[in-house]
Amino acid sequence: MRRLALALLACTSWGASCVDTELSLDMQLRSAAITVQADDTITLDLVADVRVGKHALSGDSFIVARADLVLVDDTPVALVSLDRPDGFEGRLEPGESVRIEIAGRSPAGAFPNARMLLCSGGDVRVTATWQAEEQADDPLDPPIMSFGTAILETDDVTCADPTP
Repeated sequence: MRRLALALLACTSWGASCVDTELSLDMQLRSAAITVQADDTITLDLVADVRVGKHALSGDSFIVARADLVLVDDTPVALVSLDRPDGFEGRLEPGESVRIEIAGRSPAGAFPNARMLLCSGGDVRVTATWQAEEQADDPLDPPIMSFGTAILETDDVTCADPTP
């Protein structure tokens, strides 16, 4: 087990040739910026790297539907619905990858304690939830559905002055 861990570390750290074992979609969050607007609307801007492993059966169609905002002490803050990025169809073929920018917002005042929690200066854990659909080998079989999350902690929180 220790040799496997060292081999994986060497493979990822020094750019050695590695075998791509991802059989479906993988998403990694690169950055997250949270803004609490004056009317208590929460906006979220994410940058994510999305890829489908080169040995996957077929391409994946996917959506990133929502993100949960939680303080690092596990205090829940808000749920933000995410919009599909402009110009991106949400499909990747085996071996393809893309960097996407995803944005979303919560309704004004939907999370009454969010301003107090987000603007207190602590780190926030952003958990983006994705759903992917891959066509099975046999076209008569239903699609293969997969679900996952990507998590990033951020301190990039901007708070506008509340309206009087």
